[in-house]
Amino acid sequence: MSDYATYPESSVLEIYRDLPGPIERVWDYLTKSELRQKWLCAGDVSSDVGEEIVFQFDHSRLSKHPTPDSHKGGGDQQMTGIVRAYDPPRHLAFSWPSAEAEAPTEVVIKLVEIEGGVRLHLRHERLVTTEYKSGASAGWHTHLDILGDVLGDRNGRDFWEHFVPLEQEYKLRLA
Repeated sequence: MSDYATYPESSVLEIYRDLPGPIERVWDYLTKSELRQKWLCAGDVSSDVGEEIVFQFDHSRLSKHPTPDSHKGGGDQQMTGIVRAYDPPRHLAFSWPSAEAEAPTEVVIKLVEIEGGVRLHLRHERLVTTEYKSGASAGWHTHLDILGDVLGDRNGRDFWEHFVPLEQEYKLRLA
């Protein structure tokens, strides 16, 4: 299993990670703000389908490097999505805000217990442009690597230091 995102359809990316369990711990890192901020972003997640999930990005928590000039507009921000599925500890789905005037994208995360841990399967759908797809691929790749670090009781790698080269690599892969 590769750590890289794959593209089963032109508007879909999928990425897998095998993580240390138990599955309830991984679920908590997906849904509890104080744990989610250690690898992705803070923000409340409603357990009710149709209610909000909040994304409060503050990359200074994940990186000692400043936001690169190329990402100043999309760095630290707050966004909201809608919870589409909430079935602990196995299935979380939500809308992910897209650019202004574009329909939101959709993220589906499924967890399955495997020997020695948990397999996370993330599917991000409705990715319209190659640029969005490369950024989302690098972003999920980086954030899930940090999640693996944190769940493995290691210091999380530096977000911007890891993300920027991955973004360039994904642009080449998708060209």
